[in-house]
Amino acid sequence: MTNLPKIYLDTSIISAYFDYSKPVRQLVTQKWFSEQIPDYEIFISSLVIEELDNTTDEVLKNNFFNLVNTINPVLLEFNDEIIRLSELYRERVIKNQIQDALHIAIASYYKINAIVSWNFKHIVNLKTVSEIHKINLEQGYPILEIYTIENLGGYLYGNIG
Repeated sequence: MTNLPKIYLDTSIISAYFDYSKPVRQLVTQKWFSEQIPDYEIFISSLVIEELDNTTDEVLKNNFFNLVNTINPVLLEFNDEIIRLSELYRERVIKNQIQDALHIAIASYYKINAIVSWNFKHIVNLKTVSEIHKINLEQGYPILEIYTIENLGGYLYGNIG
């Protein structure tokens, strides 16, 4: 373990690295990986691996796993408490998003400093962030910061706005 800030990358971060349909986001992600990632201790979960593995494009799937291997993240596993916490998130804020709730619950349970995502619809938005903070405090978990790569230095490489 290191003294670096701990960040959890959800699947949207890995996939954005290869997403040619959003070239600015892709460039910011790629530059962030090459320049900023050493500044953090990186975590993913078995859920990220499962979501990447569900990719039907074999070349893309290989690219995903090569990238994951390059960053050498700590792999986090599920347990019953993570499932319970994710169900609270779903009840109160991200109703039909089982996987998104699980990503957030995993990062919260393991006391990661921040979850990093490009998912603005369900994760990186004021309503979700506010409710996750409330639930975490009620449940005895620390505040989980919820960021995009731009919040972690990605703004240096372009602006997706």
